[in-house]
Amino acid sequence: MLYLFLTVACSVLLGFIFKLFGRFGVDGFQAIIFNYFTCFTCGWLHLGHFPVQAENFDTPWMPYALVLGLIFISGFNMAALTVRYFGVTIGQIMQKMSIVLTVPFAILAYHESAGPTKILGFIFAVASIVLVNWPDTPAARPREISKPETNQISQKPTSSVSRPNNLLWIPIATWALAGLLEVLLVRVQNEGLTDMNDPTFIITIFGTAGVLGLLIALFGWLTGRMKFSWKNVAAGIILGIPNYGSMLFMLRALSSDLEGSFVFPVANVGIIVATTIGAVTLFREQLSRLNWLGIALAVAAIGLIIS
Repeated sequence: MLYLFLTVACSVLLGFIFKLFGRFGVDGFQAIIFNYFTCFTCGWLHLGHFPVQAENFDTPWMPYALVLGLIFISGFNMAALTVRYFGVTIGQIMQKMSIVLTVPFAILAYHESAGPTKILGFIFAVASIVLVNWPDTPAARPREISKPETNQISQKPTSSVSRPNNLLWIPIATWALAGLLEVLLVRVQNEGLTDMNDPTFIITIFGTAGVLGLLIALFGWLTGRMKFSWKNVAAGIILGIPNYGSMLFMLRALSSDLEGSFVFPVANVGIIVATTIGAVTLFREQLSRLNWLGIALAVAAIGLIIS
């Protein structure tokens, strides 16, 4: 449970750091790229030696690490487009709804526990995700909660008049990528493809995402679509340290006696509750009655799942 608590703590810190990006004019995408390289460097220091070794390419986890690195950067872009065309609320819901894929997969594929209390907690968790993110009024400005994809993007969704109907695949892709990421982590854990206490696996994921993101950034810089700034580098470094911790502690939680169908819903709901309460306390954000109901359901969900 300690590692799960540390995962939530690091993720909440990430949310608050992202929230400050807009105030300081940080380009969220570029900061994310430098964040990946910071995570890679943190892992390098953690290991005590350069993490990329020739023998790693013959390990059973390497294909998963490469695919997960691609999912990291692709998921960021899809979630950014979701926020752009559908708004922050839909973006948050589609990402957190990843547990709708993860929990059934863990239960059906690996026969993890699925008692009535846990199932009820899962239902409460899904409901809480929707309610906590629900805006007070249709015109209300949606709240940023914990994901980087909401930064440097217009808070207002494109109107239904100007938004083509054929863009519905974007939020679906955001949900699918978020779920696929967690599903693959559950598979790596249950198949014993790597030692979850060895950070080499997640370092490779971060390194892959960083290289792919850098290629995109180089194209943007060379074509003039993006402007390089050392401010984005600094923001990425600040972001990368807790981000490395969030992934490291998540894998440590999975390597303990906790099941994936337990870890992911509790982590996602815990992040929502802690970040929302923190936003109210630190940033004086206002919550509607539905938001507070969502928090109550979230707390109930955690209690049911861990009982």
